[in-house]
Parts: sequence; structure tokens; C-alpha cells
Amino acid sequence: MKNKIKAIRHGDMCLVQIDQLPEGLTPSKSHTLMQGVNKNNHDVKNGTFYPKEVDQFVFGYLVALPNCQLVHPDHGSGDGPIKTAYLEEGFYELRRQFEQTHDAMKPVID
Repeated sequence: MKNKIKAIRHGDMCLVQIDQLPEGLTPSKSHTLMQGVNKNNHDVKNGTFYPKEVDQFVFGYLVALPNCQLVHPDHGSGDGPIKTAYLEEGFYELRRQFEQTHDAMKPVID
């Protein structure tokens, strides 16, 4: 049986579920995972963010606790100005999303 990759796209960010966190990470005191190119924050509730610039794509890790929520003005559900998306409990690698164009790899504009 092949391993399946679980990836969740959230605007200009992608969360890839992993089995465990790398060693040597330091938790952030911030609940902001990243700021989108339009200056909208991708925030987390009920999770712990571990920032780490691995390369141009991977910028950190997340431990999603029970009832973990991503909050953002544009992505998720809800009627108010901030939308909510729920994450399954577990470990995630956080990646910037890029797209291949005829000219080059470019960041996804959220």
C-alpha cells in the first residue's frame, strides 16, 4: 500500500500532515502562521506554531490540538469578516504555495 500525502491548501499556504515533528524546534509565542501577500494573517487557535525556515517552501511546523482552527478573512466557513477552517489533530509541515508559470516559479497570490 502506498503512503498517501494529506495536504490542505489554505490560500497561499499549504499544510502537509507529517508523522512527527523534526527535533530542535522552538515554539512561537505568536498565533500567526504567516502573513499573506495581501497582508491578511493566517492565524491558528488551539495549535502550537514552530517557525523554521527550511528552504524557500517550508517555513515551519504546526501541532494541531483538538478543535484546532485556522482563521483568515478569505478561507473557511462563517458569515463574519473572519472565516474558520478546522484541522484534524496532528502534526503539519507548513509550506508557501508556488505555481509554475511560463517564466518561473512564482508565489501564489492570496
